[in-house]
Amino acid sequence: MSRIRILLILFCIGLLASCGRSTHEYLDNDDVRIKSIKHVEDGDFLVVTAVLVNDDDDEINHSVYRMLWFDDDGMLLEQSSWRPVIVKGKAPVYIKERSTIPGAKEYTLIISNDAS
Repeated sequence: MSRIRILLILFCIGLLASCGRSTHEYLDNDDVRIKSIKHVEDGDFLVVTAVLVNDDDDEINHSVYRMLWFDDDGMLLEQSSWRPVIVKGKAPVYIKERSTIPGAKEYTLIISNDAS
């Protein structure tokens, strides 16, 4: 079973087990971690800012991430395409994403080494 399939299965289980939370993080990456994640409402839209760090001092990590946006009932409104991100050792990387469909109240940030 591919990593992405396993990740999506874990995502579905986590979503069912934790309804009502506004922050979901799924990592499929040994070195990159989410140092902080925050969100604000911009009218009917949600804006998420996250700080990623690479715990390996000497390595440059090539990863991908995507955002999933959900309404109040936990229904998926939209998902972004996989976006590349390079995280150098111990250097923070800031990502900022905004929902494009009004009504997003919850989100999931997925970080992976492989988008296939």
